[in-house]
Amino acid sequence: MAEVIVLGLLFGIFNTMVLHLAKAMERHGIEIFSRKKSLKEKGKKPLIYIIGFTLNNTVVIWQILGTTFAPATVFSSVFGLGLILLMLYSHYILHEEIKTPELIGAILIVIGTTMVGFLYIIEPPETGSINYQNFFILLIIISIIFTILISFSWKTKVGIAFIFGAVAGTFGGMDNVFKRMGLSSSNFIEAFAGIFRLEVLSIIFVISFFLGLLALTLTQIGFAKGADASRLVPMYNSLYITAPVVFELIIVEGATISIGIILSIIIIILGVFLMNIFKKPKEKLMIEEMKELT
Repeated sequence: MAEVIVLGLLFGIFNTMVLHLAKAMERHGIEIFSRKKSLKEKGKKPLIYIIGFTLNNTVVIWQILGTTFAPATVFSSVFGLGLILLMLYSHYILHEEIKTPELIGAILIVIGTTMVGFLYIIEPPETGSINYQNFFILLIIISIIFTILISFSWKTKVGIAFIFGAVAGTFGGMDNVFKRMGLSSSNFIEAFAGIFRLEVLSIIFVISFFLGLLALTLTQIGFAKGADASRLVPMYNSLYITAPVVFELIIVEGATISIGIILSIIIIILGVFLMNIFKKPKEKLMIEEMKELT
């Protein structure tokens, strides 16, 4: 079991590293394009951006591999590590300053993620059967609450960054949970083939892809409505990490969580906020760049 958990953690690390590297390269391409450079230098933009865009579309591979071997809580727990790669790329390639809160946040993420990995290896999470009654009740409750929150924020423009970030992050975390459910008793091909036999887990697996798209769409809508990236991004990342924990506690029979895991997740989320919350919003270019980061 420990070996399986290690694979889930490794694929989770690959996932977040590739994702954030892709977004950094896309951002780099946008930055070059936006500046008044020579035609030759502007020519770099398509290559950098296209490489980033291509990498971004390989993320689903790591996601499927990770949730095949381990629960979504394990796979999602290391998501914060990608922010460190993004910070280093921004510093060494884009020549941006690393501020003290960002450095402290990075250290906290490393500490929290190391704790999570160690604790999950020595005490793997339960992988019991799914309580479908709890699952569908939870979906109904989430649908009602999120519909109300999004409608309220849309009409009043209150709490756009926090509400859209939290809802999108939850859907991102649910994406991992749904993929894990679909792959828990079958492989990728069987999970898709089951849709023609109207198998519940296969339907849930297919829905996961729509949840991922919905998460991306909501972040873009949030930015379009003027959300501050320094607030939306940490909300998204925090719920992306915590939503699978809550979901699996409710829907997996016999699922539990230790105090150590709770403490580790709190440390990671604190690090995520420190790496983002003190960023000062810049002019239009920065807003456009941060739209690409999600």
